[in-house]
Amino acid sequence: MKTVELGSVATIDRKGVDPSSVPPETLYLGLEHIERGGRIIGRDTVGGAELASTKFAFTEEHVLFGKLRPNLGKISRPDFAGVCSTDILPIRPGPDLDRNYLAHYLAQPSMVDFAASRTSGANLPRLSPTVLATFPIPLPPLPEQRRIAAILDHADALRAKRRQVLAHLDSLVDAVFHQMFDMERDRLPFASTCHRVTVGVVIKPASHYVESGVPALRTLNVKPGRIVLEDLVYFSEASNNGPLAKSRLRAGDLVIARTGKAGTTAIVPPELDGANAIDLIVATPNTDVALPVYLEALLNSETGKRMVSGEARGQIQQHFNVGSLKAASVAVPELSLQREFADRVELTNRQRAAQREAARRDDTLFASLQSRAFRGEL
Repeated sequence: MKTVELGSVATIDRKGVDPSSVPPETLYLGLEHIERGGRIIGRDTVGGAELASTKFAFTEEHVLFGKLRPNLGKISRPDFAGVCSTDILPIRPGPDLDRNYLAHYLAQPSMVDFAASRTSGANLPRLSPTVLATFPIPLPPLPEQRRIAAILDHADALRAKRRQVLAHLDSLVDAVFHQMFDMERDRLPFASTCHRVTVGVVIKPASHYVESGVPALRTLNVKPGRIVLEDLVYFSEASNNGPLAKSRLRAGDLVIARTGKAGTTAIVPPELDGANAIDLIVATPNTDVALPVYLEALLNSETGKRMVSGEARGQIQQHFNVGSLKAASVAVPELSLQREFADRVELTNRQRAAQREAARRDDTLFASLQSRAFRGEL
């Protein structure tokens, strides 16, 4: 099988588009709309996003390649035309290259690692289009490319079904929450439900970073109801026990996003006891009044989201005000009902853990299948 440079069989289209020159309903994709692995999870419009700077045009014929932090593997195949952030490179395959084959090839773990190793920029690593064009790509005949892509698409569809099960389980907690609790009764100020409500490190946290040590959570680590242990930064033990001790975490604390998806909340697990938080709200529940699992579900619920949006600050990013959170009036039902809810959440969490482990195995098998496919072993 011959190997060629990507630039010889595809074009990296960087056709700049002035947002004011296209209809406001034109669809827009930013990196935030593409998940790790390439699934498109949303979209905006030129008018809705109030775009001002130049963007790139793309069509259904392109593969979209996220050049900012390419280690995230944000490589997708849109089924619509629009404009995208200039941190996304539209790649148009030529007549000898199948689009689906190209997307699978670039998205395989070995190529994601390869791309990450060729970036420039320490804080915001980017892959230049010129370097991307030099990437080697095995080029079997088109029918073989299509056969390989079809096999991988089928295997990926099976993984998608697993993700659907996980999405259902993720939504189940919120459904049970709204079924069990009346948000209009037994209201207290949020501050009354906690021993501590404070803000994590916000002043030049990078000056405290070390290669390894005490983990420090950031907004990107906090998802609704769970903490993601990827892209962690670290503080020294001395800093964590000294000038940064105010926001040191304890198992069972809540960490709450202040920016981005403001109000997103997760419970600190036992393995992160003693860690720290950067620009997150940290709350230590008073378990004689409210259980952590109840407050987590409350803040992640639609009621909690409305509370956040009502107190959002800033024009570019929502900024959750800690004083407003403390004063916010929240429903606090009797502890017996909260404990019943906690038992049901625990059962759901066990099911989620089993499904996530199965999904991890699926991903490992899929990566192996990709590797074999591009070695010509399928």
